[in-house]
Amino acid sequence: MLLFEPDIPETALARVARLPGVLRAEGQQFQAARLRHGHREKDVSIEARRPGADLARIIDTDGHAVDPPAQGMMLSERLASELAARPGDIIEVELLGGCKETHLVRVAGTVTQYVGLGAYMDLDALSRLLRQAPRISVANMALDEAALPRLYRVLKDTPEPSGLVLLDKMQSSFEATIRQNLTIMTTIYLTVAVLITVGVAYNGARILLSERARELASLRILGFTRAEVSFVLLGETMLLAVLAQPLGWLLGAGIAAAMVKGSSSDLYAIPLVLEPAGFARASLVVLVATLGSALLVRRRLDRLNLVEVMKTRE
Repeated sequence: MLLFEPDIPETALARVARLPGVLRAEGQQFQAARLRHGHREKDVSIEARRPGADLARIIDTDGHAVDPPAQGMMLSERLASELAARPGDIIEVELLGGCKETHLVRVAGTVTQYVGLGAYMDLDALSRLLRQAPRISVANMALDEAALPRLYRVLKDTPEPSGLVLLDKMQSSFEATIRQNLTIMTTIYLTVAVLITVGVAYNGARILLSERARELASLRILGFTRAEVSFVLLGETMLLAVLAQPLGWLLGAGIAAAMVKGSSSDLYAIPLVLEPAGFARASLVVLVATLGSALLVRRRLDRLNLVEVMKTRE
């Protein structure tokens, strides 16, 4: 992305296309604006581009490219929700910057996105609101990486551009940061979940052993083996853990939905994705931790002094 401050005429794209290593160039304009609908308002940056633009596209959650409407404005669903606006509604668009004018614009549609609060227009439509010939704030370029050193040298001596952003590097850095944060968060949550599960299961099994020590000792005296007596204790503990899983799934889904809602901001939103495999893995962790806790209590059961237990009064 080649950035310009201030905006330059769209005709300058021809010069951009002749820069070293530039295989293709497309223009895009950003215009600061305040959108109002009823008593709600939001400061955003309107993105304007030509239909069929390929280097910077509006992508929905299904991976399909969406062109900006020829008339009106397209809003991201999160921005439309904040403004309580639906397709067909008329919103006030106050252009900020050099010319502070207010226009009435129809909401032509919405698109689901998770990064930013998008407001999209056709470049010609925005130019009509600004009463000027089409201008661009950014030149999106496809580059030959081998020619980057020459491009840097040329841009260093060119006064118009205010910056150059390599999106592949930015994307790699963003993905690495998100991956690292998610790994740390997941590790912490998993550790806490296992510790809680072990503590609850261990205490529950200890309580069962204390309450039923006399009955379990009686079974040993009647000829049951240690494995058979242990199965009574372990079976009840594991049965309770299995029966608790559906309720745990519901509570987990609710907590996940609350976390997603709480982490959403104007910069990004995290989609809520609940897959059966995720519930299965969570249940497996819980059941394994419960089984491990129950086996710890089983050792105490094996070391029970049958005579002393039978002497204990109810």
